[in-house]
Amino acid sequence: MTTGRLFHGRIPARLRSIDFRLLLAFEALIAERHVSRAAAAVGLSQPAMSHALAKLRQQFHDPLLARTSTGFEPTPKALELIEPVREAIRQVNRLFSEGSTFDPKTSSETFSIRMGDMNEVLFLPALLRRLETQAPSITLTVQHLPPSETVRALEASAIDFAVSALIKHSKSVHSLELARDRMVCVMRKGHPAATAARLTTRAFLALRHLRIVQSAGDVRFVEEALFRHGLKRNVMATTPHWLAASYLVETTDLVTALPDSMVRQLNVDGRFAVRPLPVGGGEFSWRLYWHRRFDARPAHRWLRSLLEATARQPTASRSSVSG
Repeated sequence: MTTGRLFHGRIPARLRSIDFRLLLAFEALIAERHVSRAAAAVGLSQPAMSHALAKLRQQFHDPLLARTSTGFEPTPKALELIEPVREAIRQVNRLFSEGSTFDPKTSSETFSIRMGDMNEVLFLPALLRRLETQAPSITLTVQHLPPSETVRALEASAIDFAVSALIKHSKSVHSLELARDRMVCVMRKGHPAATAARLTTRAFLALRHLRIVQSAGDVRFVEEALFRHGLKRNVMATTPHWLAASYLVETTDLVTALPDSMVRQLNVDGRFAVRPLPVGGGEFSWRLYWHRRFDARPAHRWLRSLLEATARQPTASRSSVSG
């Protein structure tokens, strides 16, 4: 049996000339935007980092960092390169750590997780508490991505995990259920509509609404249900931020739809009136998504299990809906 080769014949000269340490220097320079701080981050002297920057500029035929009135800023070329470079660093790191036995107590891996601000409220505090005791050197990087970009990021290994709901994806992306939830109608405690124990569809549609969508094509939750019934609500404002939405409805006469689990955490002092949604209030799942290429990776499996256990830990089961 023969094995295929990536290149037929000699390895191209441009690859033979690459020094992996230059990629580490590049990542640090773009992250820090300061030569001395970048040097300290990768354990180089300042002259050595300056020399690395000069070599990178020659390699990519671009200044990469340009001086401005506020300091150094990455050039468009540098911003174009940074994610592929970071992914190359992640893959090389995984290549040399894969064969060793994974020990969360000693591992210093970094995982990238897509979460919206609401998912951070629901899942991140308990997860970080567990990491503090079980894996003190593992670090998490949380990214906010719209649903339309999340699957592409998973497929490109730009992120390790995503926590979200109702995301359509290919067979190359796997998922598991973390928690069940439902959307509820939320308004300020003294809202005129709060006098009714339940909202009819007509009364709900007549209210002034704050819509929460994270990208132009995001019609999950209430919007999709309204569309199926041929209905349209009176949207006065739109925001991509769930936590900001909770503050906005607390301080205006707008109403919005928020997940019941989130409202239970935010409404401990009774600042909101919460009612069942007459449309779009069915149950859905918060899910953990990852690419199948990481199915068997020990570190990945361990963090998946930790995320699942964290999400399923006992919580108050009482609904936030009042009235």
